[in-house]
Amino acid sequence: MTSITPATVFVVSGGARGITARCVIEMAQHFRCKFILLGRTPRSELPAWAQGVEDEAQLKKQAIADFQARGEKPTPALIGRAVSGVLAQREIQHTLEAVRATGGEAVYASADITDAVSLRAALDGAAHLGPVSGILHGAGNLADKLIENKTEADFEKVYTTKVKGLENLLAVVPAE
Repeated sequence: MTSITPATVFVVSGGARGITARCVIEMAQHFRCKFILLGRTPRSELPAWAQGVEDEAQLKKQAIADFQARGEKPTPALIGRAVSGVLAQREIQHTLEAVRATGGEAVYASADITDAVSLRAALDGAAHLGPVSGILHGAGNLADKLIENKTEADFEKVYTTKVKGLENLLAVVPAE
């Protein structure tokens, strides 16, 4: 078995948010290693209306005001996407900062792991961390409902991310 050292580089799908991010932070605390965190969320600057606003209810109010100021109708779906985007950016940033605070190193790359070309480009952009030592596949899509209520589309969405995503990770990360 190979030991994990500060030079060890892990590719982590779904690694910047949720439970996988918590696992990455815990690993960084113990091993101070390196991570290439992959996720579908494109990185972007926080909008001006979200700057300095932490409370989710206040974020919604600010988003509504921004839509109205631009002459757009703030529908619940638009508000939800805007606020979710802000929260996702903050969670990604928190994960990166938490890893760095432990002495580890992490970069985030936006990629759809079900698309091998996108995945390869993301990994090429993080090659400066060194050769990949391991893969942690935490990416997934939720379709939480009873099995008898799942549609074919629900199944495909979940299955494709897990299975095709893993196939692509194994195809683009050199086996050695």
